[in-house]
Amino acid sequence: MLNLYLLRHGKTQGKAALNGHTDVAVDESIQANIADLLPKKYSFSKVYTSPLQRCSRVAELLTASNSALRLVIEPRIMELNFGMFDGIPFDELESEWQALENFWAAPDLHPLPSSEPLEHGYDRVIEAWEQIVQQCEQDTLVITHGGPIRYILAYVLGIDWKNPQLYTTLNIGNQSLTHIQISKYEQRIFATVKSVAVPLE
Repeated sequence: MLNLYLLRHGKTQGKAALNGHTDVAVDESIQANIADLLPKKYSFSKVYTSPLQRCSRVAELLTASNSALRLVIEPRIMELNFGMFDGIPFDELESEWQALENFWAAPDLHPLPSSEPLEHGYDRVIEAWEQIVQQCEQDTLVITHGGPIRYILAYVLGIDWKNPQLYTTLNIGNQSLTHIQISKYEQRIFATVKSVAVPLE
């Protein structure tokens, strides 16, 4: 049995917005607290991280305190690129609210202006996830974003990744851990979701 822990980054600084590829920061005290708590509660030998600083900073702190950790920066597990709305505070998008509501109601059918299609985001994340699982030989931490964690859960559970409720109803809180256990037998891989979005406290 191997354990994969999917960590959603801490709460970002600034006004509420769809922060996809926008490289917003998390307060350093929060990052340090996450990096301090993780090894006390979970054991892992390898870390994959999104290159965005809200994720990668935790990975840097973890590897600085434990040189034995293997670190891989994986761009494919970045959040969806929300195009023209990416990083723009919601209170500055009042005139675009209908487009946002359409997106939330059916994100695969109503992409935001100049945004990455939902299918593309799903495909790249799952491509990375399959590779991570294939290469997994020890317990592993994956530091990523809310969207990619939802994609992975949909994939593992065999549910429709286009279902808007996956994005509007399933809460993946900041600095929460989703635990997926895998076993490998005769070149087959079996996955079990052990917990979803457990707060790191």
